[in-house]
Amino acid sequence: MRNGDFFAFCTSLKPIELKTVGQLSWVRHMAEGDVLYPPGEPGNALFIINRGVLEVVPQKGRQSNKIAFLSRGDLIGDVEVFADIRRTQLVRAKEASSLQCFPRANFPELLRLVPSFFRYVCEELAHRLLQERDLVDEQNDDLHLSGRISNFDLTTIHQTIMSSGQTGELSIKDDKGEPLGAFYFEAGRPCAGQFQHLTGAESFWQ
Repeated sequence: MRNGDFFAFCTSLKPIELKTVGQLSWVRHMAEGDVLYPPGEPGNALFIINRGVLEVVPQKGRQSNKIAFLSRGDLIGDVEVFADIRRTQLVRAKEASSLQCFPRANFPELLRLVPSFFRYVCEELAHRLLQERDLVDEQNDDLHLSGRISNFDLTTIHQTIMSSGQTGELSIKDDKGEPLGAFYFEAGRPCAGQFQHLTGAESFWQ
């Protein structure tokens, strides 16, 4: 059964197991704005937040561009450490924070001496997967369209969005996938926009 809280999980450990967890991990203190890791760094450790808030910034050009916030008890760095891949996101402290760091090099000894730790981690990962699946189900009515600009006329696209009362973002990228502009609509009304260095109404006219 999922424990739901790393600190509650720790209270369930035997004293020798709790001591082992402390010996095979270490605490990292971070000031506001400190970077835990950038994209491209080796994924060689798993982290659990003791206190504070971290923000997770997705890599430029990835499908999701939403910043996520993690707090006490949340796991971070798990995907890369278990898949043995490099970091794919920028993670930094939103406020003063402390993390419990579990180096991958210590995993075999941790698994041998405190196997329940990895059962706890698996339960947390499964729970997060279920949350993400539920979020997808909630968003299954969203409409996501894409196409090459050579096949469309921007004026027509703007008029279609406005006449149909759509809410969302229209993004424009070059052949390399780099963003050229973004226009935001609310109930069909343009409310913000940027095209290269231009913003506001000037970006729409351009």
